[in-house]
Amino acid sequence: MVYSQDLEVRRPVRTPGDTISVRRTAPQQMRLSIVHGPGKSTDSTALALKDTTAVDSVRIRFIPGMGQITGDVDSLSVLHQKQFLWSDAKVVSDIIWKLPGFFYRDLGEAGKWGQLNAFGIDGRAIGVLIDGRPMNDPVTGTYNLSDLPLEFIDHAEILSGTASTTTLSDAAGTALNFVSRSYNSYRPLTKLRFVQDSKGTLLTDGLFTQNVARGLNLMVGFSRQVTDGRFINANLDAWNVRTRLRYNISDRFNISLTDFYTKAGNGLNGGVDISRSTSLNEVGAKVVNEFSWDKRSRRDVTLSTIARIFADSSSTMQASVYYSTLEREYYNPSVRLIDDFTQSSFWGMHLQQQFCLDSVRCTIGGSWERRESGFTRVLASHLESERSLFIQAEMRLMDIFVPSVSLRSTSVDGESSLNTGAGVKSMIADWLILFADVSWFDRFPTFQERYWSDSTFLRAREIQKEQHAFIRGGFTLQAGSNLEITLTGFQRNVKRAIVFQPAMTEGGSPAVSISNAREIAIQGINGSAVIRCHKFEVLGVLTLTHYKEVDTLKTLMPDVILAGEVSYRDTFFKDKLDAKFGVRSQFYNRQQGMQFDPQTLSYAQYYASIIGRSTTLDLFMILKIGDAHISLSWQNILNASYILSPIYPMPARYIRIGVNWVFLD
Repeated sequence: MVYSQDLEVRRPVRTPGDTISVRRTAPQQMRLSIVHGPGKSTDSTALALKDTTAVDSVRIRFIPGMGQITGDVDSLSVLHQKQFLWSDAKVVSDIIWKLPGFFYRDLGEAGKWGQLNAFGIDGRAIGVLIDGRPMNDPVTGTYNLSDLPLEFIDHAEILSGTASTTTLSDAAGTALNFVSRSYNSYRPLTKLRFVQDSKGTLLTDGLFTQNVARGLNLMVGFSRQVTDGRFINANLDAWNVRTRLRYNISDRFNISLTDFYTKAGNGLNGGVDISRSTSLNEVGAKVVNEFSWDKRSRRDVTLSTIARIFADSSSTMQASVYYSTLEREYYNPSVRLIDDFTQSSFWGMHLQQQFCLDSVRCTIGGSWERRESGFTRVLASHLESERSLFIQAEMRLMDIFVPSVSLRSTSVDGESSLNTGAGVKSMIADWLILFADVSWFDRFPTFQERYWSDSTFLRAREIQKEQHAFIRGGFTLQAGSNLEITLTGFQRNVKRAIVFQPAMTEGGSPAVSISNAREIAIQGINGSAVIRCHKFEVLGVLTLTHYKEVDTLKTLMPDVILAGEVSYRDTFFKDKLDAKFGVRSQFYNRQQGMQFDPQTLSYAQYYASIIGRSTTLDLFMILKIGDAHISLSWQNILNASYILSPIYPMPARYIRIGVNWVFLD
């Protein structure tokens, strides 16, 4: 019997007058029967088999919720592992489009450093966490979502506004917390996943888990992404090895140790050089650089605990201690011989306690983190410490009025910041919820923004921290699981916004200029609608963004994004085949865009020309045969020629096939 953090129990159907009987047929074996009135009996088969290791075969010992921040899990969310199985997504970035308000700037090749955007800000101000511990690179302030295997994730929490108070200062009101899967299996479980795209693009993922002693579970997994690339010098070879020991001491105290190691070699061609290219396809395109590349590695080690120290089962205490090391070498011989090496590390601890007092639910805690960069040509040795104390409180006085407040006090090397927020939810009826909140956050500059010293990285004066004011409000209309409509409007004002712009050095070489803009203002409307009717499901997503820097209107990302998916799911051949068929489409309006700089892994505003509109259409199907999910999709069937970042053409029409297979014993 295998348990994961999200547990679904299937029960035989009972009718009035039925009784349940349980009898032991052998050691560690039980038989459950439901008697449907006089003379009728249905056997549900044995619940447990004898195991070769001394572990709990009936009672689950671990505490669900380790690594969670909000405490709520929606198995119908697009960021839940049950939904991953029924999609053709290869990596996390393939699913971002389903989140209203989010936009992922893809470079069109596997494993490249894309740009995550949410509610008007980019990845430098979006916290990425795994089980509540930060993952953002202290040098760039970002995280490559291609490094996060889907098989490692149970679900993800979207934290915005007051909900992001428990994270560090790099999350300016928006964060994604990916909660990993936890296993408690006394039978060996093996999972294999394989996804293939065109041009030799492959993803392989394997996982093994089993309890090795009473309450002690071992999980070992690996993944590898490789590609030859559609263009010259776009090859990739990336590895991830993950290991976890989780000791379920009792149903009141659990502890786990996780090692997460990633290593990648990447060709960085700088995109297509349109001055030398006859077209943007693989035949006529010439790349900017045929020889530049980078090699990077990082190790993330985390010791986590979860405990129930109060009688209330919902009052949990979580603590984690973590350590990360990151190294990157960048080589570019084309313009001038550049061989950059950056080295950084960060370590820290996080503690939070949830408890309920009558109608008030509180979360209090604190965190400490120490970040360091090693001495290199482009980045001198620097060390900084961040300390935070936070509290969140929600007062459920009545369903029609549920106020909440949050407060976080942060200090970075003596520079203080006070982040505050307040919100309210109102359940007008069982099918309608209204919500609104306002929050103020500060974001401190990254090592790169403050100290990067290359001659092509121009900085006129010292970079100061950003000040964010974020207001949002909206409603959720829900009729069971068949209909859900959410609409949110927001406004974000950022004082002293840190912006990257293209520039030229005194010698005439291309450069990146970094400065504090006086203020930027972003307004937006985000919405989604899900309709489930019989065997059909319809998903629609809307993202509207209005971006203004000082007095200049800019479209750094598409100001209109429309996306949708229609699917049909049914069983065939006497329930031997469970199948899902679907079609999806995405529309991106015109944009100025952001241009990727391979040396610094940053994005600068693009001014050369406007990126045109684009519409794509995909067909997909997922087949469940036994314990295997097989996916087959035809991507971009209209063969649309489009880009999301200059000048990195997105793939033309291609086929993707994937297999996700589970083996017991």
